[in-house]
Amino acid sequence: MNQEPNFIKYLSIIFQWKRFIIVNFLIITILSGVISFILPKWYKSTASLLPPKQPDIFGSLSTTGSLLKGLGGLSKLGGLGQKSNAYNYFAILHSRTTMEAVVKKFDLISVYDVSEQSLEKTIKELDGNVAFEEETDENITIEVYDKDPVRAADMANYFVQLLNEGSIRLGTQEAKSNREFIEQRLTEVNKNLYETEEAMRKFQERSGLILTPEQTTGIDAVATLYALKAKKEIEVAILEHSATPDNPILRQDKLELAELEKKLLTIPKAGITSIRLYRDMIIQQKILEFLVPIYEQAKIDERKDVPVLLILDKAVPAERKSKPKRVLIIAFSSFFALTFSILLVFLLQGIKKLDKDTSPMTRKIQMWINKISSLYKIKE
Repeated sequence: MNQEPNFIKYLSIIFQWKRFIIVNFLIITILSGVISFILPKWYKSTASLLPPKQPDIFGSLSTTGSLLKGLGGLSKLGGLGQKSNAYNYFAILHSRTTMEAVVKKFDLISVYDVSEQSLEKTIKELDGNVAFEEETDENITIEVYDKDPVRAADMANYFVQLLNEGSIRLGTQEAKSNREFIEQRLTEVNKNLYETEEAMRKFQERSGLILTPEQTTGIDAVATLYALKAKKEIEVAILEHSATPDNPILRQDKLELAELEKKLLTIPKAGITSIRLYRDMIIQQKILEFLVPIYEQAKIDERKDVPVLLILDKAVPAERKSKPKRVLIIAFSSFFALTFSILLVFLLQGIKKLDKDTSPMTRKIQMWINKISSLYKIKE
């Protein structure tokens, strides 16, 4: 019952101050329109990239699959290959090295008219004019805003170039580290293999004993387990150089290594010297079989200088401006002007109706409200 009179009362106040509301609405709307047309035009150019599939330096363990299936507790360790980690492309794009290179390439200190010719301020402004995103289909987009559409496209494409160069540099550094580590391990294996072969040869010459196929049954399987253990040790060592201790892949690899070591402890040591020597020789041969292709792949990766990112869409100069959004600016300003004017009218009307015996400040405000009412010819 009380809401209808109040509603009518509010409408009557709005109608009473309609001149004030309309004039304010028009002034702000026209002013926002003028400002939106004065603001400089900005153009956006976008380059789209596709990260490559990360190669697995450790290859496949398909040759040992049947062995693992027959080892009970080790069957759960299928697929022991390393899970490769992609570089953080966004860290490269946001790095100071990349930003500074773009600033110098396009003389952005002069383009942005930065005060005091400050490189830091220019980099900060550039960072606000670029956007790097990973889309749902895993491609990377590089967006650059600039007042010149051609320069915006050139900058986006230059970011692509810098990203490729940075990725190649980091990839080469990592491959070199991996190659040096595997090379050291390969040298040790070759030395151990030579020593075991010599020991085997000398024993056979001294004793005249030659191993038969029946005597060596199961030795190959044990040797393969030792090779898997050596391979897993390499994976763990490489991950420890490039990942944090709480990395889930590193933790999983350490668990797998522990399982291999546990399984090897359950295998009895051969009591016959000839079988032991033969076993050691086979172990070193199996380790060598694993290490050689890994070492060759590491050498190839170290020498790679081809772009690592595939360019889906090269940035081209935009035909239309991207901002300012004049329609949105005018619409938002108009809505704000209308809402603010109505709320202000209610406030002014409330103050105007206060008793005359209020504070001097209130009386002064009421006097100004009366002048506004007179100016806009507002009838009581």
